[in-house]
Amino acid sequence: MRVPHPQPVKRRSRLPAFACGCVVTLVMVAAVMVVGLVLLGPSLPGLALQIFGGFSPAGNTNDVFAEVTPPPVVEVQNAVVPQEVVIQAGDLGSQTINPADVNADVLVGSSDTGAPLATVTFGEADLLLLCQQRSDVCAGTNPQFRVSQFDLRPGGVVAYGEAYVPQLNRWQALGVVMQLENSRQFRVVGIDINGQLFATPPDPNIQQLVAQAEQVGNDTLTQLAISAGGTTYTLSEVYADDNNLTLVLR
Repeated sequence: MRVPHPQPVKRRSRLPAFACGCVVTLVMVAAVMVVGLVLLGPSLPGLALQIFGGFSPAGNTNDVFAEVTPPPVVEVQNAVVPQEVVIQAGDLGSQTINPADVNADVLVGSSDTGAPLATVTFGEADLLLLCQQRSDVCAGTNPQFRVSQFDLRPGGVVAYGEAYVPQLNRWQALGVVMQLENSRQFRVVGIDINGQLFATPPDPNIQQLVAQAEQVGNDTLTQLAISAGGTTYTLSEVYADDNNLTLVLR
């Protein structure tokens, strides 16, 4: 698998990373960086990853997403694109945005029962652009990791990129494989190298690092809420398919 190198961005946005998409990409980037740190111990691909790093083959990455129940169709009744939305992201604070200025489709309205309902939908390019604007991991300027693609899958995502291997003086292509659990949380499943899935080692220290990355990101995600037109919508579900990541807020 050849992963294209990301093009450096001349100037990244200095806006606070408070928008919905930034919360999602923060979850993903946190997982990528912690798993990358784990990799830099053995810092070797393939067989050496198993021998020195304790990573074990866990099948094919595609199989992780092969038998996932398709996400439900969420229809917003009387849907409108609000002129102004206040994003609330827990400890990260809040920010007022114009949905027309963000890389996402924002709809607010109601469900078929009349209850408040909103959706925020991102494509792969939207997520990458948001990440490039707010993280050097995606902007190509981080000296250890660089993410070049978010590959959305049914029920999850693979963050493809490269980790720098100082012992070999080269960049190693890899992917961090994440699944959605209970339609609310991201969980790191393992590492993808050329389509082969490697499960993270049973070492308790490594497991703790990965768990901490998941917890910090997911805690922020679960605190996500938006306010529009006098109504506040809190995060209810997160769905992913081959094309879109959709946040459902009720």
